[in-house]
Amino acid sequence: EKNVPNTIYAIEEPETSQHPEHQRMLIEAFKKLSNNENTQIILTTHSPSIVKLLEFGQLKLLKKENGKVNAINIEKNELPYPSLNEINFLAFGEADEEYHNELYGYIESESKLKDYKNGKQTLKYKRKRNGNVEEVEIVLSEYIRHQIHHPENTLNKRFTFDQLQESIKLMREFIKDNMS
Repeated sequence: EKNVPNTIYAIEEPETSQHPEHQRMLIEAFKKLSNNENTQIILTTHSPSIVKLLEFGQLKLLKKENGKVNAINIEKNELPYPSLNEINFLAFGEADEEYHNELYGYIESESKLKDYKNGKQTLKYKRKRNGNVEEVEIVLSEYIRHQIHHPENTLNKRFTFDQLQESIKLMREFIKDNMS
């Protein structure tokens, strides 16, 4: 009707070979450009920094299931901000130390760590303090967090991948049930 052409910009991994400040500038320019009539911006990225610069409504996850590609809306789920770790978990079931830290840090930043730990089964954890070794009882998520942040402490058995997944599952459930 307005004789204005529709324009679609498709950019693959705009973070490639870009300084972080330039990445932020690019995303802001793309967001501004996407507000123009008849204009759509499509980005692909593997950058958590890029994802965190976007709003939930600006994100889509493409997931292949049974030979068909589906576009899934990314909704505010467990975390109050877009997180590539969260998206990777939702898309691929990927559970890693970085995502564990993100969830644990979020619970801690909201002053809910005591509530989270309450009533959970504990494990024995050995730590050095002032040259002495003391053994304490801590929950699985804290056990993993300590091992991630204190790799120099070799007094404890390393957590397993199954324990990492279980801890992430427990934290996601807690956040969903108590912080949404």
